[in-house]
Amino acid sequence: MRILTRYISRRLAFGWLLVFFIMTALFSFLELVGQLDDVGEGSYQVKDAFMYVAYTMPGRVISLAAVSSLMGGIIALGTLANSDELLAMRSCGFSVFRIARVVLISGSVIMLGVLLLAQFVVPSLEQKAKINRELAISGEGVLLSTGGFWTRDNNRFINVRSSSSGAGLADVSVYEFNELGKPVRCVTSEEAEILKNGEWLGRDVRQITFSDGNVSDQLRPSQDLGVLLNRKQADILSITPDMLSLDKLYQYIQLLKKRGQDADQYVLALWQKAALPLKVGAMIFFSLPFAFGPAREANPGRRVTLGAIVGISYYYFDQALGFTGLLLGLHPAFTTLLPLAIITLMASWLLLRVP
Repeated sequence: MRILTRYISRRLAFGWLLVFFIMTALFSFLELVGQLDDVGEGSYQVKDAFMYVAYTMPGRVISLAAVSSLMGGIIALGTLANSDELLAMRSCGFSVFRIARVVLISGSVIMLGVLLLAQFVVPSLEQKAKINRELAISGEGVLLSTGGFWTRDNNRFINVRSSSSGAGLADVSVYEFNELGKPVRCVTSEEAEILKNGEWLGRDVRQITFSDGNVSDQLRPSQDLGVLLNRKQADILSITPDMLSLDKLYQYIQLLKKRGQDADQYVLALWQKAALPLKVGAMIFFSLPFAFGPAREANPGRRVTLGAIVGISYYYFDQALGFTGLLLGLHPAFTTLLPLAIITLMASWLLLRVP
């Protein structure tokens, strides 16, 4: 039995890797074509387009993970079904649900990989890709690998490091000089919030003032910093849910609630990210009915086409239901888990009908 388990796992791994590679390469190429349209704007060059595609590739992998897992499972299991190997396994005592258990255990590697990518890899790369691209096109400043975002406003030099905690903009520093190039004031803030009128409110502020050979050092819990960046620069540094890991999303949600701001969009993003491994598992489970019962009689091309339709339909239904739930005031947990429950129940019902 262990030999059969290893054999099924190897065939599944080959099918999944094949589909993952093809779909990731295809969608990365389409993204590259779109990015090449922007080459020549500002300082955006061909190498920047390639770097953007490379940085966003892990995010593309997890967004395609559910559909790729379904299609990879259909190809692998369909090949076994066409050669009557699944029938031979069942004759040796392997039940349908025992084969399903082997498939899901093998798929747990993909589920774990998707979770690790979403937590540790994708957020920082998505943030770097977005900021580098927008800065190159707009020329609104410069992003250093270790120094964050820098820009100049007359005699002021402004440095902003995008928050890794999801708390807006953090580690803000403003250096002011007079016409002779001598320092006048230095203001640092642990955290800054951009208000609706465009002005900045700094928290945990330290202000150092240089005047007539004297230096004054003041600490304030909060202070109005004025308008430090224009709207385009602020948009470049803004944080989207894709740029936050699960724990940072949770912290950001708590911060928004503490400030009395709407956090529904980020709550939905948290649930969708947390449910990514479950979506992959549900799609892997749904690939099983394609290898048993009436579906196994279909030719391989028809099976793959049908699987692609099911996977894409599920993806758009999941996205549409999530945003519809925001409009109707439904809890994101319900709109996220409902499609999972539907696809799992459908797969179970189809497998129970297998003789």
